[in-house]
Amino acid sequence: MDYAPRSYAARVEDADDEDDGVSSSSRYAREYNEGPAADVLGKGETAFEKMKELQDCFGGSAYSPFEDREDWELAQWLIDNVNQRAADEFLKLPVTRSRLRPSYRSNYTFMKVIDKLPTGPEWRCELVHTRGEFEDIGHDQERDEDHTMEGEEVELWVRDPVACVRELMGNPAFDGEIAYAPEKVFTDLHGTTRRYDEMWTGDWWWETQRRLPSGSTVAPVILASDKTELSRFKGDKNAWPVYLSIGNLSKEVRRQPGRHASVLLGYLPVSKLESFDDNSIGRQRLFHYCMRRMLRPLVDAGRNGVELVCADGQIRRVFPILAAYIGDHPEQCLVACCAENRCPKCLVPAKERGVNTRFPPRDHTQTTCTLHEQATGQYPPNFVAQGLRPVFSPFWAELPHADIFTAITSDILHQLHQGIFKDHFKKWCTVLVGKQDFDARFRAMPVFSGLRHFKDGISKVKQWTGADHKQVQRIFLAALVGAAPHPDVIKAGSCLLDFIYLAQYQSHTDRTLAALQQALDGFHAAKDIFVELGCREHFNVPKIHSLQHYIETIRSLGSLDGLNTETSERLHIDFAKKAYAASNRRDYTIQMTRWLQRQEAVIWFSSFLAWRNGNKHPVPHPADDCSGSDESDAPPPLPSGSSYRVSKRPQFPRRTVQYLQENHGAVDFLHALQDFLSTSTLGHQYFQPNLNDRFDCFSNVVIRLPPHDYMANTTSRDYTARIYSHPQRDNGPRTPATPVRFDTALTLFDEESQQRGGFHGLRVAEIRVIFKLPPHLGNCPHPLVYVHWFKSLNHFDSSVGMFRVARSTQQRRPNASIIPIHHLIQPCHLVPRFAKGPVNPCWVQGRVMTETDTFYLNRYIDFSIFDRYQNHF
Repeated sequence: MDYAPRSYAARVEDADDEDDGVSSSSRYAREYNEGPAADVLGKGETAFEKMKELQDCFGGSAYSPFEDREDWELAQWLIDNVNQRAADEFLKLPVTRSRLRPSYRSNYTFMKVIDKLPTGPEWRCELVHTRGEFEDIGHDQERDEDHTMEGEEVELWVRDPVACVRELMGNPAFDGEIAYAPEKVFTDLHGTTRRYDEMWTGDWWWETQRRLPSGSTVAPVILASDKTELSRFKGDKNAWPVYLSIGNLSKEVRRQPGRHASVLLGYLPVSKLESFDDNSIGRQRLFHYCMRRMLRPLVDAGRNGVELVCADGQIRRVFPILAAYIGDHPEQCLVACCAENRCPKCLVPAKERGVNTRFPPRDHTQTTCTLHEQATGQYPPNFVAQGLRPVFSPFWAELPHADIFTAITSDILHQLHQGIFKDHFKKWCTVLVGKQDFDARFRAMPVFSGLRHFKDGISKVKQWTGADHKQVQRIFLAALVGAAPHPDVIKAGSCLLDFIYLAQYQSHTDRTLAALQQALDGFHAAKDIFVELGCREHFNVPKIHSLQHYIETIRSLGSLDGLNTETSERLHIDFAKKAYAASNRRDYTIQMTRWLQRQEAVIWFSSFLAWRNGNKHPVPHPADDCSGSDESDAPPPLPSGSSYRVSKRPQFPRRTVQYLQENHGAVDFLHALQDFLSTSTLGHQYFQPNLNDRFDCFSNVVIRLPPHDYMANTTSRDYTARIYSHPQRDNGPRTPATPVRFDTALTLFDEESQQRGGFHGLRVAEIRVIFKLPPHLGNCPHPLVYVHWFKSLNHFDSSVGMFRVARSTQQRRPNASIIPIHHLIQPCHLVPRFAKGPVNPCWVQGRVMTETDTFYLNRYIDFSIFDRYQNHF
């Protein structure tokens, strides 16, 4: 078979050929070779091209129906930031009419102009009549004309899913970021190690392509649903949105709300169904009936395909097929028609969910038959044995080429962060260690850029978010060391955190999936210690069992960062909460859909203008939130070709050697500088450094991090980090002083050894001074760094899974050197080696780095350090 290296964003462009395939970051893509796929049927006009042609036909400007650019930008600002009442008042102000002179004079005329813009698929409201005595919601509804019977009438707001797929597939803003055919990607030239990241690299798409007619194009439909609260602090208003996206789009695009790669498909009715004797069964049947009506257009489209104009302007026959369904555990069980004490993906017995054993998967066809037999009074044994619920017409039964049990995805947010870690493991460890001691350990943790400091510990935190759990996971094991009553507690914690971190990789290989299985096996091997210590009676927990399905989901649908409920949680803000806030809270659903329709019109027109002006994406404005970063203080990207950045003006200019010795602890600064100058090639040196020299010093430096293969979505992704080095700074009488901070970093010590990867050739150093060399001491265009060394990374503590490090000294003084700034590889986090018993009070007061000499190199501080641990051995 022939392979060719491809860029990370598949289907965009080819990368240069390489001589070998030994690098784990290499991508060798084998395109689908079992017949034609994604055949082009002709050339068509995209929606943007039609809009341009219409404007040109009527002689209007690019901003028509607006008068000019200023008129459009005012409209965009009003629709994004101002409610309708305030907009009406603003537009009627004399100063607005006399100076700005917009083409719209009131909110009424403003909305008339907005409504002229093209928009997405139209909304329609369908009434669903429920009656408790019927076997199923909506049974014979089409033939029932008597609406006077007892029951409840609810509204189902829907849009055509095929039209939504057409909008996403045909959006020229996504051209170059859409895949039309599956691929198998390998890390080596010979095709021995698979790579899984985008959906088109998984097995599902390849196998589905094989079942379709020759030349077909698959549009993997990704659905997500989740009930959310609309009212704040008071009231009981809820919405149940259903979102739709397609796996043809890269997951990096889908994860960015500002790219609008997910559309709102509909609002499911939220009803108490008081007419039913068993409300839970009634709600389940209502959900499936409404979903069946919502997805009905996908049945014919999935069987016969539809011709669509794609983002590249080519016409293809597209088959929209349900590939993934994203939801939390109750939502998954609702979709799978099973009880919540069962697994929605496999047939694990209700009492065996805590064992490390794989069970047969649920079968789509067999489950459908079992539900039908139960509905017709045959009462098959499998109905009870498989924990099924009496939902006799599941929405997925008629969807072609779809397997709902394969489509249900693993959920990192609710199963890992908020599930097994927060609801179980953290609670078990808190019982074993005690709240007071645990809190003291968290308060003693050294600072690190982007790491939340729990100044009051973790026991007093009332509300937790997914981001909070990620922060705790970064230092949890370090806080547990020394306090755990048995080594197996540390082993279980280490294996669980390994699993959580590996599951979040944005690109997987066979090697990382093997490590994921190893971590799961290690956790199960050590977990019984919690029963022996009395903090747990059993492990028959659904979320513990759910870990069994992570590897199969990744192999089937790609990495899980593109299938996470965090995305749908974020979409609630734009598609539910903001829309509700724009309503008058009475009969609000119709107002929400109208508001969303206008928002989509403005977004569409903004993308059109960017396309017409030659820009691929619209210029982001304040309404867009595209950061996707968990760290609030992440530094901005560096200019191309630069490996570091310091401020133009030093924060500490012309500091004396004595100042550096007293405030930075640079006790051997002069000696280290003399050694550096004697071995450097900085040109002619006229003077020797002395106590009278002054140095411009910087408080921090931003460095470019090494590329991280498993967390980077594209080869162009730029990762940076900030390293601080400054003494205490006074900020005036009203602001607390900035505390002293000297970060630690991995520095290049042996360039040849570093070629082996991991921590080879690297050494931990404490950054004491970042300074510019005065011209009279030599010609050095880049800053230098005075560091205090730690001992080499030779002592790996296997019981903890981290390197143990200690300060390096010479004649009872710090082992100091001066190194070039480009030798800084990345910041690292040293955590104290806690002993048994109470924490040293001085550590809690923030002086832990000076009060102890032995540390652990924190394995879980970030993915880059974690990956170095994975690759070191």
